[in-house]
This record gives sequence, structure tokens and C-alpha cells, in this order.
Amino acid sequence: MAVRSTMAPLISSVRVLINDPSGASQTFDDQTIQDVMDENREEMRNVALIPKPTFSGSTIQYLDYYYNYGGFEDDYVLKQYLTVTVTPSTVEPIAGHFVFASNTFPPVYITSKVFDRYRSAADLLERWSAKWKLAYSFSSDGQSFQRHQACLALLALAKQYRMKQRPRMVNVVRSDLSGGVNELSLQPTALDYMASGQ
Repeated sequence: MAVRSTMAPLISSVRVLINDPSGASQTFDDQTIQDVMDENREEMRNVALIPKPTFSGSTIQYLDYYYNYGGFEDDYVLKQYLTVTVTPSTVEPIAGHFVFASNTFPPVYITSKVFDRYRSAADLLERWSAKWKLAYSFSSDGQSFQRHQACLALLALAKQYRMKQRPRMVNVVRSDLSGGVNELSLQPTALDYMASGQ
């Protein structure tokens, strides 16, 4: 899969986070960064943006729209009332802020892909640290070279970014309850085997 041109701002942003500038000495190519980012992407279909009205005297205008998270790919589509495609005059896709030149009444919906840049940066730093995992330390002529510290520094930065990444929701299903939503058969459950049968 080729690198999508709509990913360029996000890839550049992640490069800044991991201190891997694009060029001959880069550690990761754009394709690798895009692949790591695609692992945590969320597809958004017709999700309502949050309007922030602007007050001018007794007039209310709807020019600014936000989303709780940023990190949008540049292929977003905005629709008013789910039917009319609208184009903002100013866009901050990494911040999740869209500004219209004229009054645009809510609801405004977005269809796009959104990425967690901090999670992607942490994933890449952990991969980078793996390259240093087997680096050895040595002393020569009264000097000490601790090459394994590069691995520790990369993992420490990855840990900081893990604390900044977005929370994820996990669905948990209890298998010890009989008659659960996912159970449509008449076979015994784990609870039946643990019960006394009375």
C-alpha cells in the first residue's frame, strides 16, 4: 500500500514526537509510520461535531466546530444535516477544529479517519528500542560506553506517550452467567458444572 498524501501532516507530527526527522538518516520511512498509525485508526461515519457559537451583540453565529479529539486525516467530509456538503475556510485537523467563513447552523457531521498520534509514537519508540536491545556496554582507555542507555531512554519516552494516549474501551463478557446475551444454545454452561444441581 502506498503512502497516502492525506497522511502527510500526521506523519510529520509523529516524526516530531519521536525525533526522527525525514531524510537520509531517518529510522522509519513514511510507509512504516503510516502502517503503525493505521493499526490504531478509528473510522468515523457521520459523527456530530461540537458547535461553539460566536456572539456579536444580539446575533449568534455558528462558525467554529470542534471534536473532542484531533488527529484527522486530510480526507474528511463535512455535511450539514447529513445532506449538504460544507467546506470550512480554516481547518486544524490535528486539533480537531473547523472554522467556517459564514454562518453554518448545526448539526454538522464529519466522516473521516482519526488517529492517536501519541499511541503511534509510543509504538514506534518501542520498535526503535528493540534495535538497541542487544547493544553492549564496554570500557576502553579509561572511558565507559553505555550503549544500552539508548534503549532505556526510548522506552522512558514511550512510557510518557502511553500516559498521553487516548483511553480505549474494552467490552467484557461474563462467561459464568447462564442465559447470557451471546448464549443461544441449550448446552450446559460453566456455571452449570460448578453448581450443585439442586
